[in-house]
Amino acid sequence: MTLIKDSVRNKLIEITNRGMKLKAIALNVGVDSSDLSHFKNGRNSLKEPDIQIVSAYLDNVVIPQWNKISPGKQKSTKLDMLRKRMKNNK
Repeated sequence: MTLIKDSVRNKLIEITNRGMKLKAIALNVGVDSSDLSHFKNGRNSLKEPDIQIVSAYLDNVVIPQWNKISPGKQKSTKLDMLRKRMKNNK
């Protein structure tokens, strides 16, 4: 049982490190956020049914990944375009 708790705890840590808020997870699975926080930090344990619910949720949750803009390309703002026009008109 300890192995299962550690596995769920590690998944929870991984998901929260990727950007999902602990409070959002707690709301979605119906567990108190402070209990989930204690579980994540290893200070307290959730009940077996709650651990199973959290585990099932974490197995199915999808966190979208944002595409990053390449360092060579930057979006031009309206101010940048205005400055360019003013520079060309001189």
